[in-house]
Amino acid sequence: MWNESPPEHAVGSDTVIWRYMDLPKFASMLSTGHLWFTRAAGLLDDPYEGLCEAAHREFPPDEYGPGPIEVQRPVEISLERVFAELGYYTVEACKNARDHLYVNSWCLASESMAMWQIYSSLAYGVAVKSSVGQYQLSLKLEPLLRHQFMFGKVKYHDDLSASSEIRRDFSDGAIPMGSNFLGQVLTLGLHKRSCYKHENEWRAALYQDLRPEVPGVQIPVDLEQLISAVYIGPRSEDFFIEVVSSIMDKFELRKPVERSPLLVPPAKPAVPRRPATA
Repeated sequence: MWNESPPEHAVGSDTVIWRYMDLPKFASMLSTGHLWFTRAAGLLDDPYEGLCEAAHREFPPDEYGPGPIEVQRPVEISLERVFAELGYYTVEACKNARDHLYVNSWCLASESMAMWQIYSSLAYGVAVKSSVGQYQLSLKLEPLLRHQFMFGKVKYHDDLSASSEIRRDFSDGAIPMGSNFLGQVLTLGLHKRSCYKHENEWRAALYQDLRPEVPGVQIPVDLEQLISAVYIGPRSEDFFIEVVSSIMDKFELRKPVERSPLLVPPAKPAVPRRPATA
C-alpha cells in the first residue's frame, strides 16, 4: 500500500481530475504508455517546490566535535552520539527532498479556462479527463515500493516558509525510519504558495534516491483505465479533432474526443408562438 495522505490532502476516489497539455506531450504519453514525473527542484517556475525547514538534535560535547563524524574507520561512540548522527542525516534528507521528489500534477474538479490558457492553447491544446480512483488503479508501480508514493490534493499557503507543515523537528524523540520517514518527506510535495492556488492541483508524489541531475522519471500506466475522455481546446477547428483522433487511433486509444464546451454560448430561450386566429 502507498503512503496514506493526511486527511487535509485526501479526496474521494470518484473525484474528477484533468491534465492539460500540448499536442506533442499528448502524443508522447500515448506512444510511451508512461506518465512523466518531474523532479521538484526542476520545476523552475516555482523555486519553493518541496521546501522543508528541519532541525536536528545537538551533537554531544565529545571528542568528535559538534558535527557528524567524518573518519573513515570504525569508532566507538555513545548512544547520544548515535541519535545525533541519525537526526543530522534525517534532517539533511528532508532539506534535500526537492532533489529526490518527483511529481505528476493534475487539476481537480471542473474544467478550467485558466488551465487551457496557461498549459496549452485555446486552439490546439489537449486535456485528458480522469478520476482519482482511475489514476491510482492505472499506475503500474512495480518494481517500485508502494510506500515511495503518496497521492493528495495540494494545500496552498500565504507564507509557505513560515508554515509548520513544511517544518520537521528531530531535535528530540524518535527518529522516523522506513516508510514513516518517506511519508513525512512525500507530504512536502503537497504544499505550495497561494500564488498558484488557481491551479487547484491534485498530485502523485514519488520519492526516489536518484542523482539530483535526473530531470524526471517515467512511470508506466494503463491508459485505457486512466482516461475517461479526451478534450481539445475551446477554439479548436474541426481539423484538429481529426488530428487528435488519428493519433489516438494510431495508438489504439478508444476514447471519446470532444471540443471543450466552455465557449459555447447559452441556448436562446424559445419564443412562444402566438396562437392562430380564426
